[in-house]
Amino acid sequence: MLRPQTRRKVLKTIGGTAAAAGFVGTVSGRQRTGDRKQGRGTRYAAFNIIELETEQVQNPGDPQAEAAARVIQEVRPDILVVNELTNNLQQGKYTGRANIDAFVENYLSVPQRDNLSGINYEYTLQPESNTGVLPEQDYDFNKDGTAGERPGDAFGFGEYPGHYAFAIASKYPIDESSVRSFQTFKWADMPGNLIPVAGEEGVVTDPEDGEISLYLTEEELDVYRLSSKTHIDVPFEVEGETVHGLFAHPTPPGFDGVNNFNGRWNHDEVRFFADYVAGEEYIYDDSGVRGGLHDNASYVLMGDMNAGPGLGRDERPLTPAQTFFVDNDDFYTDRLPKSPGGAQRGLPTATRTGGDFEGVVEQIDYVLPSPNLSLRASSVVWPSKNATKRNLGEDVSTASDHRLVWADIETHPRH
Repeated sequence: MLRPQTRRKVLKTIGGTAAAAGFVGTVSGRQRTGDRKQGRGTRYAAFNIIELETEQVQNPGDPQAEAAARVIQEVRPDILVVNELTNNLQQGKYTGRANIDAFVENYLSVPQRDNLSGINYEYTLQPESNTGVLPEQDYDFNKDGTAGERPGDAFGFGEYPGHYAFAIASKYPIDESSVRSFQTFKWADMPGNLIPVAGEEGVVTDPEDGEISLYLTEEELDVYRLSSKTHIDVPFEVEGETVHGLFAHPTPPGFDGVNNFNGRWNHDEVRFFADYVAGEEYIYDDSGVRGGLHDNASYVLMGDMNAGPGLGRDERPLTPAQTFFVDNDDFYTDRLPKSPGGAQRGLPTATRTGGDFEGVVEQIDYVLPSPNLSLRASSVVWPSKNATKRNLGEDVSTASDHRLVWADIETHPRH
């Protein structure tokens, strides 16, 4: 349940540190680089580099990783989240160096074109992900008749632990003692959740004509996690102030059959951070600390939410991005990032092409500040079809079906 819409409009100061709580993941730091641009605020960016795997980043020379690095070096974000970067430490490969550190060292810190310079991110964080992680007891979550098999019976869809994970790189320090992760939060513990449960009215457990029918049993409710990857609050120390980075990558709302299981799951994953910034008390983190953010906290939500604003299609009847972002005054959405490439395809704010609707472009990647911060500029890196400048159009296509989204946000509060 959201707080009244005016609760943050009167804020004149930004908040301090979140309650101390542990998290599961890998944090590291490196030498300060000093290449931040002055006068633009802090540049935050989200980039889903589709299925960027361990072997690609642990060694130089991968074309997709090089193209993604060129796009990032063009934008030069201060704080960056990379979605769909495998967590190699969970995977059990190349465990001497986290994939985010390898990506920084092998690609981002190395100029990828003569007119570009490297970015040496000082701080990184690679949270653990629910993807590919099986519960201790075998469950048949995907209802295919076989329990305990990846990818469908894991807490999040993945061929191995850490598949489709995400990681964060920053020029600003991370307050490690105050990071809060919500990887183990149970979906059933969200009040008013939309879980399709066997035996409830309208939930199909015996579909006709071989249709997919996903649902949870009462036993499965006790273990099933809300986050398909993880939800995590990462406090950054930005110019003497604390800004909470809110990161998640909800499940895609498709491939789920008659009960709209993934659509419902996506809805509640998106809802979680709306409840979190509203300070809802039902929330608990992986250390057992309860409650959401303090009323005077500043934050930026970042990442691929797999949810776009506007009207739902028949296949996607729920519209969580509209409800919990656009129509929610706890996020500033008056000016959303746009691009020439998206405009040419009919949606200036689009951040992805393709998807489960052929030829459709979608706005599903976000950088959203709290309303007590000032948005100075923003954009989606998607050149027009006829743009030839530095072959950027080729780079964005090679890197991913998503486009990098960035926003310059003033650390000091709006007045």
